[in-house]
Amino acid sequence: MIRERGKVESMQFNRILCDVPCSGDATLRKNPDIWTKWNPAHDTNLNGVQFRIAKRGAELLTIGGSLVYSTCSFNPVENEAVILRLLKESEGALDLIDASSLVPGLKFSLGMQKWELAAKDMSFYADFQAVPEQYHIILRPQMFPPEDSLWRCW
Repeated sequence: MIRERGKVESMQFNRILCDVPCSGDATLRKNPDIWTKWNPAHDTNLNGVQFRIAKRGAELLTIGGSLVYSTCSFNPVENEAVILRLLKESEGALDLIDASSLVPGLKFSLGMQKWELAAKDMSFYADFQAVPEQYHIILRPQMFPPEDSLWRCW
């Protein structure tokens, strides 16, 4: 926001990069310190802040603008779950685009459509209904993959 002589105006941007804090599990090969700190439940701690950063980025976009969401994680709770929630909550105002033609030679794979979440006790859950109530504040419904009928973006 810009404040000028009593007026408040929102700034809008054509391009936004959201390089969010993450578990860094995709850097295990070059960052051995992560091995000692990593656990399967670590990603759930970051999902909320990642979503809020991406949502704020989307709020600051001009119509037709581009937002790039970036992590150093392989974990779908930090990637696919954040993007799917953002698309769902935008109610059609945002679109996921195939940007592979923008970077010739880029090696990539399509987003995951199925994943399970882990609790710190190493219990794994495929959907929120299976999560014991004691973990409801840690493992949230928006972290799980949607039903197959909702996969319209990849």
